Amino acid sequence: MLSIHFGNLCRMEQTIASPLFLPLIGIFVLKISMLLLVNLKMSLMQELQPKFNKPISIVICARNESANLMKFLPLIMVQDYPDFEVVIVNDRSLDDTADTLRVFEQKHSNLKVTVIQENDKFNFNKKFALTIGIKATSYDYILFTDADCKPVSNQWLKNMVAPFQDKSIVVGYGSYSAETGIVNKMIRAETHLIAQHYFGIGKLGIPYMAVGRNMAYNKNLFFEGKGFSNHQHINSGDDDLFMNENANQTNTAFIFDSNSYTQSIPKKTWAEYLEQKRRHLTTGVRYKLTTQVLLSLITLVNLTFYLFAGFCLFIGSVNLAALIALILVFVVSMAISYKGLKTSKSLDLLPWIFICDIFIILFYPFALCYNYLQSGSLWKNY
Repeated sequence: MLSIHFGNLCRMEQTIASPLFLPLIGIFVLKISMLLLVNLKMSLMQELQPKFNKPISIVICARNESANLMKFLPLIMVQDYPDFEVVIVNDRSLDDTADTLRVFEQKHSNLKVTVIQENDKFNFNKKFALTIGIKATSYDYILFTDADCKPVSNQWLKNMVAPFQDKSIVVGYGSYSAETGIVNKMIRAETHLIAQHYFGIGKLGIPYMAVGRNMAYNKNLFFEGKGFSNHQHINSGDDDLFMNENANQTNTAFIFDSNSYTQSIPKKTWAEYLEQKRRHLTTGVRYKLTTQVLLSLITLVNLTFYLFAGFCLFIGSVNLAALIALILVFVVSMAISYKGLKTSKSLDLLPWIFICDIFIILFYPFALCYNYLQSGSLWKNY
């Protein structure tokens, strides 16, 4: 026993004496601090008591979405809210979208449909469709979602607009439905992990991102900020670039509870996922400099920790310390994600948050390189 104890002491001394030990501890502390300072905030959010009751306009852009409208529009129309309208922008659809919407119009007097016709003289994108929809609204407060999204509750509208009591922008959470396969797990885990980042950083006073399938803002703010005019030529960015131009610490609220999020249909294959991500990643270079610096620091901490800890696993003097550091980050990641995943009924993703944290270090650079090599329009049916 004495010899074993002495051997452990010698091993510990060798570990501490290694020139790799202090750098490993330093980057480990940075990683844990980032998890607690940023990622944890989403799980700590409390449910609001909705009191706002002014009229609301819900805007949905739809292109060839007949099947999804049949499934999801009824869930929008039955929201428990005293006064709201739904504005659907039928954007050059070639399927039965027009016929489907006519049926809904006959049933719901608060449904309004606007139509965009194909015209070779114009370069249409989602921002154009959204602008048409916003102009067609009757009310000052607008909630946005997508045709392939469903609210998880009939309290979605009431909860999402609650912060309009004193805010102009409301950022909600948009999840994806659970299906079988690794692609689905990774898409859903990445969605939650990225939400932890923009919720956490936003709660620190630097709102920089939202998802267009679940966000709301004041119509006056849109027109006072000249809408999407500064980036109309860019297919992406109707949500995050709008946020970067108009959101600040005082006018933006974040909401995440069991009634306020939406659920969308996820991509099915790695190729579809890659196409989606390369489009989303093109807007980051247009963020505010402070936001770019902060996101770069977070990426640098992640990259340095996982690469350095992985390297140390193969160095005898510090391999045990590196393994312990990785296990602790795994445990802390699951602990701070538990409440948020439980709220969104996604506890099956608990171990995948850590896996995805490592995965995106490799996947994002690949997606950016792939995007650089591609030509033509990034816009595909939204």
